[in-house]
Amino acid sequence: MLRPPPERTPGERGPPLKRLRLLFQVAFVAAVAVTGIRFALGSSLTSVEKYCPFGGLETAYALLTRSRFTCAAGELNLALFLSVIALALVARKAFCGWVCPLGAVLEWTGRLSRKLFRRSSFRGPWPVPPRVDAALKIGLRVVVLGAVLAATWTTGELLFRGYDPYYVLFSAHGHDVKAWSYAILAAVLGLAIVFPLSWCRWLCPLGTVLWPFSSAGALRLSRSGKSCTGCGSCDRACPQQIPVSRLDVVRTGECTLCLECTESCPAPGALSLRLPGRAS
Repeated sequence: MLRPPPERTPGERGPPLKRLRLLFQVAFVAAVAVTGIRFALGSSLTSVEKYCPFGGLETAYALLTRSRFTCAAGELNLALFLSVIALALVARKAFCGWVCPLGAVLEWTGRLSRKLFRRSSFRGPWPVPPRVDAALKIGLRVVVLGAVLAATWTTGELLFRGYDPYYVLFSAHGHDVKAWSYAILAAVLGLAIVFPLSWCRWLCPLGTVLWPFSSAGALRLSRSGKSCTGCGSCDRACPQQIPVSRLDVVRTGECTLCLECTESCPAPGALSLRLPGRAS
């Protein structure tokens, strides 16, 4: 007989890891928002662009071919990009689940969607079939990444600025942000209500670059068939809609190590993090 997930009493605080991750998310969102506002008010010369890891890839071509950085991108962007790649090789897409400010906002939007449509998972009111979801993850993200890099590398300008929801949301009406930029942001947020984390899953160019490195990431979530009750709590808790309950080891590059699945699991020892060749 399947064991249902435990009920929480009203006012009970969430699990420690869940609270810790939320603290990280709030801290990074607040820090980036303050950075954007200070730059817009002229009290700082630091733009939110300076802390964007994707800028390191955007400027890579100019750095290799012309020994200079592209537009506002610089050494810090490149260092952050290489650091995020290194992190992915160890902790998969932990950057997306713990650090990325836009990812945090979109995850919170997904939680709002669950309340609005009274869903028990992140699948939204109209769940996308797994094959369609996989096709969008592969095809659409690669097209977006290719278009952004081609436009940047051929013009030497950061043309993605006005389309980038991260920059539009946190730059406080920064350079190249137009009225239509806010329409794009509204569309991304609206789409996240109907299809939670749709930007992260189907469109994010940085997520596309991290994907193969994350797939090779050392830390992996393992499921013990002996301890697992098959209740499906982990599947409903996963923001990335990974079918954790049907996998022995989560190898997909989509895993952000948010550990929502382990925090929701009612069976001790059913889910754990493992390094290759070592027990958790």
